[in-house]
Amino acid sequence: MTLYSCPITISKEMKPSSQHFLATIYKIWMLRYVDVPNDVGLALAKEYRGRARGNRKRSKPNHVPVIAMVNGGSTRTTLVPAGGGRYRLQFNVTLRKATQADVGDVVGVTLKLDFQSRALPIPLEFEAALKRNRTVRREFNQLPPGLRVQLLRMLLKVKSPEVLYRRIDRTVEVLMARALRRSTRRSRKISVAPKKRA
Repeated sequence: MTLYSCPITISKEMKPSSQHFLATIYKIWMLRYVDVPNDVGLALAKEYRGRARGNRKRSKPNHVPVIAMVNGGSTRTTLVPAGGGRYRLQFNVTLRKATQADVGDVVGVTLKLDFQSRALPIPLEFEAALKRNRTVRREFNQLPPGLRVQLLRMLLKVKSPEVLYRRIDRTVEVLMARALRRSTRRSRKISVAPKKRA
């Protein structure tokens, strides 16, 4: 099995500092979020950028992996951009159950950086399919991290080999279709490009 992970190493004596704040839960579509105060978000982003040695970017990171804790409940999650240089945190079911809170409620949240790998193993059968087809491998590697994790979870929870092979075949079809759509869009852009006047 292959693990996809990012090249982040931190020394053993470094322990991420905790940031605590109060926030009101709000809803975007079906998901609940809380806004992370600007000073908390910037402090976590700065600490993450400083401790992630493999991270060559000097600018503020778009996504910051954290452990969110409320009332004894905790979950591994990620701070995501909220616009204007700010971050927001998805207030998922684990956190809502721990606080027994929902939209409109004010909650106390503690955030701590999370440097543990979130990589999932790739089933050997799917790894073989990726090795057989470069296009499929490229599409898989270009998937957003959340979609890649969701796809791997779908493959890892299968118990019977027959179902696994059916899901791998379907996944390969979907990835090939994505590659075809991408190349079709590229060729349309090239053909629609304005012609230079002589």
